[in-house]
Amino acid sequence: MNRAASDKHMIREYARDLGIDGIGSCDAEPLIETREAFESAVRQGLIPEESAPHPETIVRLTTPRRHLKGARSILTAFEYYHKGGNRGEDPARGVIAAYTRANHYLDLRSRLQMLAGFMEKEFTCKTKVFSCYVTLAEKPLAVKAGIGFYGKHGVVITPAHGSFVVLGELLTDLELEPDQPMDLSCGSCTLCMDACPTGAITSPYMLDRGRCIQYLSGRRGTIPMSVRDLWANRLYGCTTCQDVCPHNKGLQPTSREVAFGRVGDSMSIREVMDMDDAGFRARFSNNQIGMRDLGTIRRNAVIAAGNSRLDSFTPALRKLTGDPDPMIRQHSFWAVAKIGGPGARGLLTSSLEVESDPLVRRDIKSLLDEMDRFA
Repeated sequence: MNRAASDKHMIREYARDLGIDGIGSCDAEPLIETREAFESAVRQGLIPEESAPHPETIVRLTTPRRHLKGARSILTAFEYYHKGGNRGEDPARGVIAAYTRANHYLDLRSRLQMLAGFMEKEFTCKTKVFSCYVTLAEKPLAVKAGIGFYGKHGVVITPAHGSFVVLGELLTDLELEPDQPMDLSCGSCTLCMDACPTGAITSPYMLDRGRCIQYLSGRRGTIPMSVRDLWANRLYGCTTCQDVCPHNKGLQPTSREVAFGRVGDSMSIREVMDMDDAGFRARFSNNQIGMRDLGTIRRNAVIAAGNSRLDSFTPALRKLTGDPDPMIRQHSFWAVAKIGGPGARGLLTSSLEVESDPLVRRDIKSLLDEMDRFA
């Protein structure tokens, strides 16, 4: 066994002792194909213009040595998070996607940092650790390092743990023997594409982020009305494409209890609609949701309230039609109209006379037109 292979074997054994569920290695060369794919998605409008990454951001995402000068190898690791399903049947509660019910990214990062400390002591090398997809193009690195393969939904699938994993990376100037990418694929299966509620998986491996509930739930902006109608009671995230995947069937729930950022599988929709900055920071401290804008999460709660069709939400929603944030007003008018009941039309009509924001006015007019069509 050569030095690069023996070093990797020692690192892999220590990673297992640290509770890291899987790890692979690859070189630190730029991800040219990934960069071109990002640029193509932007050109095709598959990434909404307001959230499209700057060209320099794309370069940083796909150039590992921008983050560690002299990097020669990348260790890509994953942590399994599946703890069993939650159907979210209570319409008064907003469902939180399984991967963010606790901060598995932060948990994995802490384990990788311990691995980095071991490597620096054992091999006198440089290291740098990342996790949570905002610094490096982690999915292409995971595929390149042989820990999984791309599903047609664009999520990495691992053979033993399906796609219920979060990813992290450890850059190092130590030369390690690279692993080979897996020769696996989804074959002719299209269950994820067929099940996507908004048809966001437009073709195998191609995702229209402007229609993807998972993507939209973490970003400010107007949710198209057609998507709002299909949002159901989601508060954050969507995993429908993963829930139907055959590779995720029959998996045993993990016994790992992650201490970082635990928020549970659902929350009171009303609590989130009424939340202020202090409450938001306290509730979502150390959780990925806390990385987002409060208004974005309140908007999600408003959409969930509208889809609940519960009359009990109407007083709070009517109040939010006067919120200082036009994004909240916009989606609150929709939710009031969705629930309906006495006074819904009158509220929209009177509000149109005083509303100044063009996007909110557009939505109110559209809602009134729809009411007229079905009157």
